[in-house]
Amino acid sequence: MTQGMRMGLGGNPYGPAGTGKTESVKALGGLFGRQVLVFNCDEGIDVQSMGRIFIGLVKCGAWGCFDEFNRLEEAVLSAVSMQIQTIQAAIKTKQQSCSLLGREIELNVNSGIFITLNPAGKGYGGRQKLPDNLKQLFRPVAMSRPDNDLIAEVILFSEGFKQAKTLGKKLVEVFTLSKELLSKQQHYDWGLRALKTVLRGSGVRLQEEKKAGKPVDGAVETRLIVQALRVNTLSKLAFNDSKLFDSLVLDVFPGVTFQDIA
Repeated sequence: MTQGMRMGLGGNPYGPAGTGKTESVKALGGLFGRQVLVFNCDEGIDVQSMGRIFIGLVKCGAWGCFDEFNRLEEAVLSAVSMQIQTIQAAIKTKQQSCSLLGREIELNVNSGIFITLNPAGKGYGGRQKLPDNLKQLFRPVAMSRPDNDLIAEVILFSEGFKQAKTLGKKLVEVFTLSKELLSKQQHYDWGLRALKTVLRGSGVRLQEEKKAGKPVDGAVETRLIVQALRVNTLSKLAFNDSKLFDSLVLDVFPGVTFQDIA
């Protein structure tokens, strides 16, 4: 993506849901010290709305990440490509201003435009294929299955867990088993988003323990992980699935005692 930006293009991570497309853009922006604003696109957004968003981005020098960009109407995609082309040409040649929606807008060259795409077709309704003139404005980056074990380990280490490697693997194992063995419900999410919520929740609980001055060992870390996992998951499950889920947790984390969820 940095190569694309150097060439005056935007970034276009594409792939299935939950592979870290938006998170990658946000992380890259954070490394460069840029503010990253995420916009969820749908059929209700028109050319004027997109134009106003672009004006705000180029004025303040922020990065705009347009999630599920191919959900926009085909006519809107075609018109928006002209606006993006104008902005990118101005940034590439380091101009002081550019013309958008019939107005001359002051330009901050730190601005950037990124889009993320879900596959058009099976399993993802309402997605269009991008017009060729729009594809040429972005550097495509294919996103495949993320390494959940490594992500869990790194986040747990950053939250202060000493047994992060073991606990991260076990947590991912619970998610994998749940996806395979529990019933298929539309609202169930066993992907990276749900995993990250549990990991962050575990970190919050660990800090609370440390602030209270309580000793933290491997058994305490395991208990906190299981507690965060159950708090974030049980409320979403059907009754039969909740019993099976608790059994899975006991299989993966043997000897752990469940606490009541308040």
